[in-house]
Amino acid sequence: MKVITGNRIPIKMWLDDMESSAMQQAIDLAFLSFAFKHIAIMPDAHTGIGMPIDGVLATKGVIVLNAVGVDISCGMCAVKTIVS
Repeated sequence: MKVITGNRIPIKMWLDDMESSAMQQAIDLAFLSFAFKHIAIMPDAHTGIGMPIDGVLATKGVIVLNAVGVDISCGMCAVKTIVS
């Protein structure tokens, strides 16, 4: 795992290299005020619309439906859960 710092929160990447446009999307996410803990980038990440496909954005107090990936088309849905 590679950790990139220097943003509001770190970016944790489970790959060695990523296209520059996907990396810029990850950096943009890391500066969002509601992004929580860190941004996670999985091994097959690539440029998406607004955020990298196969990227993970945890948030605090905000739901970002686009963050589940705009090109996966696999029946994703938002489900309310209880946080303890």
